[in-house]
Amino acid sequence: MPLSAASRIDFEAALNPDQLAAVVHDGGPQLVLAGAGSGKTRVITYRIAWLAQERGVDPRHIAAVTFTNKAAREMTARIERLLGGARVGFLGTFHRFSLRLLRIYGDRLELPPDFAIFDTADQKALIKQSILESGLDPHAFTVGTVLNTISHAKNRLINPSDFEREADSFSLRSQAKAYRRYQKLLREAGGVDFDDMIRFAVRLLREHASVRARVRERHRVLLVDEFQDTNHAQMALVDALAGERGALTAVGDEDQGIYRWRGAELDNILRFEDHFPGATVRKLEQNYRSTQVILDAAGAVVAHNEGRRGKRLWTDRRGGDALQLYQARDEQDEARWLTRALLALEIPRTELAVLVRTNAQTRAFEEALLERRVPYVMIGGLRFYERAEVKDLLAYLRLLRNPDDPLSFNRVLNKPPRGIGRTTHDALLHRALALDATPWSLIDDDRLGDLPKRARKALLGFRDLVRALRALAAEGPPLPKLLRAVIKATNYTDLYSKPTDENQAKLENINELLSAAQTFAEQRSADDAAGSDLLTAFLDHVSLVAEGDENRRDEPLPDEGAVSLMTMHSAKGLEFGAVAVAGLENGLLPHFNAQKDANDVEEERRLLYVA
Repeated sequence: MPLSAASRIDFEAALNPDQLAAVVHDGGPQLVLAGAGSGKTRVITYRIAWLAQERGVDPRHIAAVTFTNKAAREMTARIERLLGGARVGFLGTFHRFSLRLLRIYGDRLELPPDFAIFDTADQKALIKQSILESGLDPHAFTVGTVLNTISHAKNRLINPSDFEREADSFSLRSQAKAYRRYQKLLREAGGVDFDDMIRFAVRLLREHASVRARVRERHRVLLVDEFQDTNHAQMALVDALAGERGALTAVGDEDQGIYRWRGAELDNILRFEDHFPGATVRKLEQNYRSTQVILDAAGAVVAHNEGRRGKRLWTDRRGGDALQLYQARDEQDEARWLTRALLALEIPRTELAVLVRTNAQTRAFEEALLERRVPYVMIGGLRFYERAEVKDLLAYLRLLRNPDDPLSFNRVLNKPPRGIGRTTHDALLHRALALDATPWSLIDDDRLGDLPKRARKALLGFRDLVRALRALAAEGPPLPKLLRAVIKATNYTDLYSKPTDENQAKLENINELLSAAQTFAEQRSADDAAGSDLLTAFLDHVSLVAEGDENRRDEPLPDEGAVSLMTMHSAKGLEFGAVAVAGLENGLLPHFNAQKDANDVEEERRLLYVA
């Protein structure tokens, strides 16, 4: 789609020489090693514009994949400006791309058309159930341990059967049972977790040649952001999409690879040419964000790492203060000194940040800021869609789509209270397990056995409530109207009728959820609707937003300005006017858990480099 003469872009004027070389790369796979603050987003967006303007590539045949919804929004806005409002075929996260494929072609994998997306809280509840039903000791095999094991297996594209065959210890063999049971429970609930999304998308493209050909034809050019953060499954998805043509541009920085602990494989960027023979590798080393003092200090730290390609960032910016190092007596002294030092700067408080290695370190800083009556915001705190009242109402919506969803069912069966106590609930669950049925099917068919009359009446009352709401949903009312009907029919807001500040906050969250439903209904495009109804699309959207972004810098801050407190992991990609990096001492950074393995120590260096 060539641009008009009046809107044509002068790429040489807009880009530095290294950026320009990456943007006008012609043919074959390309890896762009983009140092911090070197303009990687600019390269990605201008490359898309160059392909459209100079090579006549229809933007609808371009796919750009990144790791956060925030990055995707920023890129979308920039590309629309460059292309005069035109949009690319896909721009979003790996999970959103995979979800789109599964909504369209999921029947090839025998997925139900309106499969539910299970978030982390849902996964934990289901894994807890799988541990118990597999006969494992919940004290020896905690939910967190089993969840991590299953997630790492899925990220390596290992299914339950293969995991069982590979298990070479009592611990792994035991967890293999839980993995198999967990996957069975997921399937029975018509659910897919976030790891499954990418795993199933890879399987779809590998096993179904016609689908693979169709998807490659639609997405003829592929760009991937933050390539250093890709795991094995994501790399397999990139490989399946790029194919033999290798129309791929990957952008990343091995020095910013700080997510090895959650499955990221740095070798994907270090051995890029092994994956894509004949690939071109370029470096972006001019930094536009920091002073040379900061670049030299950060570079000196990460230069000790062996697992890197090597680069030296430079800037033509003048000036810059020297770094300050303060040796504190203890954490309270450190927090008070840093608070005084930051507040003494003539910089808005919203531009001040304190970075720590672990969340536990923030306590001293919270106290120090409270002592001086300075507002602060915790980046990475409890997210909107994780709040209990929001999750309750979303669970009701999920039940309207699939009443056999066990997690949603268990969450709201007696919320608000309707006379279904723990004893009745447990009896129902045990009966369902004995009959190999879902709890909802027992209520729906009135197969409640010898349950007491009072319990039966309460359960059937819940059945009638869900049936009535499902009948309403089937009529296709506007999404906000359906949500209001759920709130009214369940008397949900009665839970927070007592006039307290906490209840008021919860009622405001409920109103915000209604507002979110209204906004989604108004903004939803036909493209987003592919293969799903409005309710399903909204629940998909909520799941992706709730899980997709690790930081919340774009949250509104208090009017008077607030200092940001966050971990170094949460800070990646953010910018502030002044930053204090706290706790630079053995045991905190490098963390005491990371000192036995050389690879872990190298990641700790990268973490300080990012900070």
